[in-house]
Amino acid sequence: MQKLFAFITVIMLSGCLGGFSTPSRFYSLTPQEVPAQTYKSKHLFIGIEPVKIPVYLDKPQIVTRNSNKVELNISENNRWAEPLSDAIQSVLATDLGALLPQAVVKPSSFRKEGFDYIIWLEVNKFEGIWNQQTKLEAWWSIINQDNQVIARQKASLSRPLGDTYDNLAQQQSGLIEELATQIAKQLSKLPK
Repeated sequence: MQKLFAFITVIMLSGCLGGFSTPSRFYSLTPQEVPAQTYKSKHLFIGIEPVKIPVYLDKPQIVTRNSNKVELNISENNRWAEPLSDAIQSVLATDLGALLPQAVVKPSSFRKEGFDYIIWLEVNKFEGIWNQQTKLEAWWSIINQDNQVIARQKASLSRPLGDTYDNLAQQQSGLIEELATQIAKQLSKLPK
């Protein structure tokens, strides 16, 4: 009986200790290296407020949508390298800075930094369906120093998506560049 108990214990321990899990892979959104075009603007100081994202995306795991469009897939082994809202804020600031070379654009955590304009962004959808498309749906606003909304628009952007997380991160980075282009066009028309 003791031998049987010892054997079962050894089997159970070897199962716990000997099991291997797939290592996690980490992805980041990246700014575009060279914009297709730039916009003239005054020497503006622009702040990007912390980005609001849906609760279901506010996690380290990468979320995709099933082709039935109602089921979400949360990957335990494919994760964002930083909080998604921080990544969007940072990449948007960098992309806007490249599109508006005369402006200074930076992420902001509070408005009292003396910005000429603040960009406020609320993301409603930022996900992909494998072998179909990835989408970015968001509302963005430009707010002046007097806290007045100068412009408010809804962006609904999409790109084709393959079947890898590498491609998802690349295409979603491209969606942020497209969003930055929309915002840069509007900012280029504003006075200092």
